[in-house]
Amino acid sequence: METVTATTITVSEELKRELLKVAAQLQASKGEKIDYEDVLRYLIQRATRNLDLFHQACIPTGVSSRQLRQQLKKGRREDRERDLNFEHRNA
Repeated sequence: METVTATTITVSEELKRELLKVAAQLQASKGEKIDYEDVLRYLIQRATRNLDLFHQACIPTGVSSRQLRQQLKKGRREDRERDLNFEHRNA
């Protein structure tokens, strides 16, 4: 059997209210009782997942920034043309 130790942390009233909001959302979505430990685990997991996505987004693609910029400009030009065509059809 694992020994559980408890630690007290101090948070502001504002942060406590925010944690309670997250707890209420989790409780509503899971349909079970949620405590502060569950909330903190959820927030840490979410932050870690977002950090992993950030690191994945920073992996070199082998495409130069110039090529990316050209693709972005082309995409924006296509978006503008599509918007203008839509406006003309619906005018």
